[in-house]
Amino acid sequence: MSINRRVAAVVSAVALASPAPVMAQDGGTWSVNVAGAPLSCRDYYGTPVRIYVTSGLNNVGIATRTQNGQPIIVLNPNVMAQFSPTVQVWWFAHECGHHALGPNNSETNADCWGIKIMRQQGFLYSYAQLGEFAVQLANLPGSRMGHLPGPQRAQAIAYCALT
Repeated sequence: MSINRRVAAVVSAVALASPAPVMAQDGGTWSVNVAGAPLSCRDYYGTPVRIYVTSGLNNVGIATRTQNGQPIIVLNPNVMAQFSPTVQVWWFAHECGHHALGPNNSETNADCWGIKIMRQQGFLYSYAQLGEFAVQLANLPGSRMGHLPGPQRAQAIAYCALT
């Protein structure tokens, strides 16, 4: 079954299904379609997270806050398009996890939170999908911010998915 058909019930943290993205007052959206799935995010305190999409970002995505402290996610659709639908949804869930985890936020925790929420919501339903992470993250470097190198990161994600 395709990932588009796997979108079912949603939980408050990641996915609030809506037919089209709803525009926030300043141009961000409250929902974005990722691999055909309408997704949204709430932070640790239940605050909706604005989502911005731009090809000007030199990354797949970032989770940050505005100058007035509002949580936002910024995604680059060109970089996202380099990944399979499963991994695209995970990237979004990973960025959402940075906000949803609050004081427990770290790169490794966001990785794990992202894959667990995907499993809970029915986006992850086969071992083959975990193999996509091993292939698609293989060449990613680690970082000073706590990203594990690609092979170790894919292994940690698979462990989280299975526990």
